Amino acid sequence: MAGFNPDPTSVILQTRSPAERLDPTEQGATASPAPDIKPETEETPLCTDDGESPPSKRTRSQSKGSFTIRLPDNSLSEESFYDDETLLDVLNKNLTLEKLKSSKKKNQLLITGQRILTGIVPLHLPCSFITNQECFKIELIAGEEGSSQGRDPNTPQRAKHIVFYIEPKGRGNRKIVKNNHVNKQGGKLCVYAFKGETVRQALHRDGRFEDVVFKKRCQLSEVDTNRNVEMHVSVDSLDKRKFTLIVSNEDAPASQQVLCNTGLSNKPTADHQAPSIATGEPQSTSTTAGDSQPPSSGNGDSQPARRARGTGKVYRLPDTEEVCRILRSQMDDLIKLMKERKKETKDNRPIRELLRQEFGKNTEIFTEIHTIRRQTELSESVCFITVPARDGTVDQGTGFRFIGNCILTCAHVLDKCMINSQYEPELITKVSVTFKYEKLIKAECEVFYVKQLVAHDRSIDYALLELDLSQEHPPLPPALIDILAVPQTSGGIYIIGHPEGRVKSIDLCSIIKAENCKAKAQEHIASHSKTLDKNKNERFYQALSVYSFKVLEDRRRLFYDTCFYHGSSGSPVFNAQHQLVAMQQGGYAYKLDSGKTESVIEYGIHMTAILQSMLQRKIAATLLQKMCRISLEKPEFRSVLKPLVEYACRHSRTRTILKRLQLIPQCYALLESLSNKSSKLGTLLIEYKKQTDLPRV
Repeated sequence: MAGFNPDPTSVILQTRSPAERLDPTEQGATASPAPDIKPETEETPLCTDDGESPPSKRTRSQSKGSFTIRLPDNSLSEESFYDDETLLDVLNKNLTLEKLKSSKKKNQLLITGQRILTGIVPLHLPCSFITNQECFKIELIAGEEGSSQGRDPNTPQRAKHIVFYIEPKGRGNRKIVKNNHVNKQGGKLCVYAFKGETVRQALHRDGRFEDVVFKKRCQLSEVDTNRNVEMHVSVDSLDKRKFTLIVSNEDAPASQQVLCNTGLSNKPTADHQAPSIATGEPQSTSTTAGDSQPPSSGNGDSQPARRARGTGKVYRLPDTEEVCRILRSQMDDLIKLMKERKKETKDNRPIRELLRQEFGKNTEIFTEIHTIRRQTELSESVCFITVPARDGTVDQGTGFRFIGNCILTCAHVLDKCMINSQYEPELITKVSVTFKYEKLIKAECEVFYVKQLVAHDRSIDYALLELDLSQEHPPLPPALIDILAVPQTSGGIYIIGHPEGRVKSIDLCSIIKAENCKAKAQEHIASHSKTLDKNKNERFYQALSVYSFKVLEDRRRLFYDTCFYHGSSGSPVFNAQHQLVAMQQGGYAYKLDSGKTESVIEYGIHMTAILQSMLQRKIAATLLQKMCRISLEKPEFRSVLKPLVEYACRHSRTRTILKRLQLIPQCYALLESLSNKSSKLGTLLIEYKKQTDLPRV
């Protein structure tokens, strides 16, 4: 729109007196102190007779500190600061730095924190964020730094301080930072914020990011966990975390773009400095009792005047007539824009979009306390497994107590510590287990050792290990066989394990329907193709072409999208009702040149598939007896037992076990309730009844 300034309000703020800015209709009137009350600070004139600005006034509540800077010539200098200053305010006092800037063509400051605040900090960083131990490295670069030199007029100085970090290149090497030197050099950007602000507000104040960050849909992706954070989410939980910015090709909602374009905040405060539009230098936007507004002629064309406190002199604000003419010329375009916005909101589409973005997502964040408590109880049964390999290396995995004194894990976790004997594989190294690895200090955890391998199936990928309890030991946590359930095809699940060998963790995720798995995998490849091509990840592409995701066609597996990768094999998978439905096995994970791990899709094996395999092992009798006892106590458990018993009827060995169970009256009644005449179990029960009804000789 020709000649239209998208931010006329900010121009008005630059041309109005302090008394006008605190108009009660705009920001809420504040009561002035009584004339006989003397303020704590000594009043100073707004400007001196020679036209220079006077020193800033200090209050008794302002604290003073110091930090060290390393200048471009490698010399060190200690600088003092007050909390209400910015980093640039302090550096402007350093004469050595000013001489270096004037003697070089590259005179733009690039400041990197090296102790507490790490990464490239903005020039307008409030000194209240800086500690006495801080050290900054200063470089002189060419070009514009891309951030305003003054403090945001809406900065809530007394709010809790938040600092987080963002990679200078977005996902897929997308350019997100204005300064080319920062793009080439790398490192990370240090972004400051205050409690209660959103991510979008913090990035917009920072000033170093490209406009595309605010015009397109963006998310922050945490480097360590791959968790995504929306731009409208509060910064309160982001302190000291590191992110990559993901910029999509989809436009952000119109209401969010307007907020960024105007630079306005919905939390106006006073007593701060705002950057001048023309020069970027800070000027006062505060009002103190005692300020007065000079009279105006009332025609709107006169130059507004301002009285310098303590001098009795009145100074005219320059160029206000020209600014007034510019604003009047923009009025028609502004009215036209407002009418267009009114038409857009008639069908409520932007409003619905705003509700979906700003409210709908947040309702999913809350977790009920009883859910957290139950998850914590179940985590007690999850263990960390250490596997010394034959070649001297050490592998790690996750397991959980399943039945009796036995723990269940993935067979591939034990591959390097087993040999194939004549009958069944045997362990040749001492495998250890701990259920208490929840803090970084492993030495404090009670350790159990594995006595023997009870059941093993490499094709299904599970191993049942019996613990050696010959020595005194603390009580074992509950076995999870009591909470088995048939897995559903959709809905929420959660996994408890030790990803990457770290402390015990929980990840909440959703099931991917089997028919959607291939599409999900191909979608991931398509969205990451540029990254994979740039990293020349030919090995990954070869793996995809060889495997062709055949495992995704296996209906015995549960598919989902989790951040649990290596080290989490053997983790139990629970449904929303806290029932054990699967065991985490693997996924299509790959590493980028940066070292970051990505994954196409992850999966676990159904517990029902593991149980069917166990019926072919020596533990079959113990397993069936245990499950029958549980079914007698918990009728809902019969949905798990019924398909297992039907499977047992098809094999001679397990049929014999079922015949023995029929001798127990309670078990016979239970099996009879699970059968019908046409089923294999029904036929078996009829045969048994005929045999018991035969007259004895």
